[in-house]
Amino acid sequence: MRSLKSGNKSWLTVILVFSMARTLFAQPTQVTEEQLNIQQNLKSDEVMLAYALSDSSVLVSAIAVDSTLYARQSLNPLFWMSLKTFQKKLKSADPNEFSILGQVLYLFLVNPVKEFLNGKRRLIIIPDEKLSGLPFEAFIINDDKTPPYNICNIHYLIRDYEVVYHCSASYWTHVAEANHEAHEISPDDHQFAFMGFSPVFSNSPGLSALPGSKIEIAAIGSMFHQRGLSTWVVTGQFSGKEYFKAEACRGRIVHLATHFIRDQTDPQRQGFLFWGYDPSGKNNRQENGILTAEEITKLQLQADLIVLNACSSGIEQVKSGDTVSPIPCVFFMAGAKNILSTLWSVNDKLAGKFMISFYRLWLSGKSYSEALREVKLHMISYPETAMPTIWAPYVLTGR
Repeated sequence: MRSLKSGNKSWLTVILVFSMARTLFAQPTQVTEEQLNIQQNLKSDEVMLAYALSDSSVLVSAIAVDSTLYARQSLNPLFWMSLKTFQKKLKSADPNEFSILGQVLYLFLVNPVKEFLNGKRRLIIIPDEKLSGLPFEAFIINDDKTPPYNICNIHYLIRDYEVVYHCSASYWTHVAEANHEAHEISPDDHQFAFMGFSPVFSNSPGLSALPGSKIEIAAIGSMFHQRGLSTWVVTGQFSGKEYFKAEACRGRIVHLATHFIRDQTDPQRQGFLFWGYDPSGKNNRQENGILTAEEITKLQLQADLIVLNACSSGIEQVKSGDTVSPIPCVFFMAGAKNILSTLWSVNDKLAGKFMISFYRLWLSGKSYSEALREVKLHMISYPETAMPTIWAPYVLTGR
């Protein structure tokens, strides 16, 4: 494995970044009413990082329970190139393809507030629209504290922090305050602790079958059952859209393992696929097998967690009424508290293994963000799963 610190090109690039990236200011600020509301709902080991980008600079608002900091960082062509290319290169088989880009993005977006993050455990990221779909977990810290780099010991941001995202700071505060007013969630609040849906599509012309998804939700359901928790697992022809719409409100955790279809010209032909989907488009009945954004907003969910184990389920922009929103935000509108989704295509078999590991950790007492981080760190420790293309697409949006 080639060293990420070796070679003149790597060192030259890093030196170039340091010479071009310039913090215009980083200073504590007077707390606004909105920031005060945020601070009242933060935990002592959390920091909210809210980003606002212009063509020439990025403003990072860092808010902790007892202090705030604004840092404005100048931007340059190297940043915009890195931002444009980073996610594509994450899918490359060569770690050197993304390593420098990951270091560049860390230096511009996190390094200006790194001292503020000392002693913190969880980062709550409120990304600017230009940063939407960017996995901060895969940013790379270039320091001298780690041994010579190989694929398994790269210093990703996920090694230091749990990372959670949200649609906006104000909406995060609204949900946090609502949770304070509600009583503690327990399995008794819902008819089912876990509800799993997978159409599988084993005999669906025009669609790739997802045999691993059936194994996935059956294994997860079995783990819940072994702990005395109620489960409901639906696969194949029983996993119809109308059934999901009628029953999903009964689950504390609702897990959907399926395909997502994209059609920017017709909102009714864009969404999550269920049994009965007609790829020809001739079926225009309500039961067309496509769960659209408009239908999602009417679900009246009570779920503490929605898992969308479908390709690119976390970055798709869908039309909901008169607005265009990322899919996780649409599920928030429907009442969900947390959403676990993906930023790009995921392999059916590996997706199942990832989620089974996640639930095993959560059932052991970890929080959602703790469990997600530990799964990623475990994957990074093995060469066959250490590439970010495998672990970085999964992101948590919520509390």
